Amino acid sequence: MKKQPNNKHQYAVILAGGSGTRLWPISREMYPKQLLALTGNKTLIQETFSRIEKIVPKENIYIVTNKQFSIDILLQLKSTGFSHEQLIIEIAQKNTAPAIALASEVIYEKDKDALMLVCPADHLIANDLEFKKSVVGAFARATDGKLITFGIAPDSPSTEYGYIKPKGKINYSTPTSVECFVEKPPKDIAEEYVKKGYLWNAGIFVWSVKTFRSEIKKYLPEVLQALSFMHTDEKKFIKCFSSLSPVSIDTGILEKSKNVEVIRVKFAWKDIGSWKSLYELLEKNEEGNVLNEHALIIDCENSLVYGNSRRATVAIGVCDIVVVDTEDAVLVVHKEETHKIKNAYAELKERNMAQYKEHKTVMRPWGSYTVLEEGVGYKVKKIVVNPHEKLSLQLHHRRSEHWVIIRGTATVTVGEDTRFYGAHQTVDVPVETKHRLENSTSEILEIIEVQSGSYLGEDDIVRFDDMYERNI
Repeated sequence: MKKQPNNKHQYAVILAGGSGTRLWPISREMYPKQLLALTGNKTLIQETFSRIEKIVPKENIYIVTNKQFSIDILLQLKSTGFSHEQLIIEIAQKNTAPAIALASEVIYEKDKDALMLVCPADHLIANDLEFKKSVVGAFARATDGKLITFGIAPDSPSTEYGYIKPKGKINYSTPTSVECFVEKPPKDIAEEYVKKGYLWNAGIFVWSVKTFRSEIKKYLPEVLQALSFMHTDEKKFIKCFSSLSPVSIDTGILEKSKNVEVIRVKFAWKDIGSWKSLYELLEKNEEGNVLNEHALIIDCENSLVYGNSRRATVAIGVCDIVVVDTEDAVLVVHKEETHKIKNAYAELKERNMAQYKEHKTVMRPWGSYTVLEEGVGYKVKKIVVNPHEKLSLQLHHRRSEHWVIIRGTATVTVGEDTRFYGAHQTVDVPVETKHRLENSTSEILEIIEVQSGSYLGEDDIVRFDDMYERNI
């Protein structure tokens, strides 16, 4: 698609550091909702990047995230040409104000005249053309020193979104001053807001980096002070940034600034913040049910039932519930109580149960592994290595490994010895021995790995060489 003229000063920042706890159990700490495909074939971050690259040069798109998501993001956006130089890694999660300020400072160092679009990675927008029109209009207004936020006309008194009160009547696409921002209200107050013409706060912003920097200096000087060490004193930067108090962009800047305007936009928008909001978005059958191919329902109404391929998931005679069945966790919750999932997630984390953190199947840059069985002193995995990929050269201090090749051809290094192994052949890897597994073919490689030892945690690893530049 032809680029907008004179858009070299236009940049975009995608916020992709959130954990998506309210969509547990499919969203986990190590693989949150922005990395998932919830409504189609593309993941949410792929959808977001695709939408934005139609507006700004793709080399001007930055993504703010944390280190644990960085490789997955790079893999998901590999076909777009997105590079690791466009990743901005938060050394500590401090909510949206410091995250956006960090990205703004990176862009400011590159282009003092930059205009900056900020949007979350996990929103759904139905009309890319209307979104583009809104952003282009906001860029034009941002040159006048305004902080532009997008407002959505509510179609219900939702308690899942924040609200914006415009000053006076507001028309589509016309910037209007903001009277106040309101955090997620209870139902009765949300109903009053809708009647009075309040807008949902979409969490999408446009401004110039100069204007934003000025507002940060005025209202969050400690953030700008921490960022001043970013290029001159790494240790001091890490110390100062890590000591910042978490603060949202709404609370830290927008509620205080006198330069904020809201644009009422026309595009259809959804923040998939819960199973209830996902249910409302998806296509339903005649009884109001949403289900996937692994679920069976009888005499159910207005429910969402997601099964998984490993077992049958059956619901009979229930209404207004959400059932989500994964390999290692089952969620059953009333549709109106899905906001409490975050409490269950917190309890799982408090108990240090693995189900809060990651799935049985874990994606890696070289492929994936699935934990098939584990107990005291042993763990069994299925490992899949994609064509022309390889694991790091590594060793483990407290476990040995036994591999059985079940599909493909493996190039295996154990100690100083490298050999090829085919289906049904086995490999032993003693404790404290350097080893590497590689797939140098054009076919998938699958192995079964049996680990044995006194400690089987994923952190028992020493890397000596890694093509994905993970910690060595």
